[in-house]
Amino acid sequence: MSDHQKDVAVVTGAAGGMGSAIVRAFAKEGRPLIISDLHEEPLKRLAESLRSATPVAIVPGDVSDEGYPARIVAALGHRKVGALAHAAGVSPSMADGKRIFDINFTAAKRLVEALLPNMAEDGVVVLIASNSGQLFAWPVIDRAVRKVLKGRSSPLVKFLLRNPRTAYPVSKRAVQLYAQKMSPAFGKAGARIVSLSPGIIDTDMGRLEQKAGPEMDKMIAVTPLGRVGRADEIASVVAFLSSPAASYISGTDILVDGGTVSGIGEAGGVLRI
Repeated sequence: MSDHQKDVAVVTGAAGGMGSAIVRAFAKEGRPLIISDLHEEPLKRLAESLRSATPVAIVPGDVSDEGYPARIVAALGHRKVGALAHAAGVSPSMADGKRIFDINFTAAKRLVEALLPNMAEDGVVVLIASNSGQLFAWPVIDRAVRKVLKGRSSPLVKFLLRNPRTAYPVSKRAVQLYAQKMSPAFGKAGARIVSLSPGIIDTDMGRLEQKAGPEMDKMIAVTPLGRVGRADEIASVVAFLSSPAASYISGTDILVDGGTVSGIGEAGGVLRI
């Protein structure tokens, strides 16, 4: 095991499609793990399947609870965080707009800031965002989201949170801009932070949204690679970003979407597909 793999890897949303793939990628490296998700039983099953490979602690709970980050810190003990892969999140069909923003962004912000003092030198945070955030990267929205990042109120963001279909990309755009904003603070600690934006991935959540309406099929149709992605294709990029090979990558968004954003652009934009 190399030095960077001796510190703990924390994975939220660990029982989900992307989260469990990330957990298994870290386990292959022999990293000690803290895995978290809403329900305890799926975490227990995942942990049992991995304990022959690496030590695993579980922290079940709601990431949006204010006391949740303290539970992760307590599970660390005196150890340091070598990698945090924050994959916990909800999609438009799973909650109302305010709840989507609270889970996808506010909870991420709270956890990141709680773990920053516990980051190992050369540690990394990978926040799972979405290519929908890049599709919403319009100057007027970015200005509004940056106000929220500064703790100020934004009438535009409040309006967009009324609808889950707009709340979701706004929450993910907030994650992308937050990773940029926090990069200097992580750099001072000798650590890194990035966001990773998947496209449409073949998971339970992805299939749920595909059934909810025609938008996803339209996006797949203009995706240059002509297919949905696999969870392991996200996990492999998380593993790379968490390795010394990515030691000069921080404060940016990594798009892993088979070219969907570029395909939508070539088709004339979101409103034309």
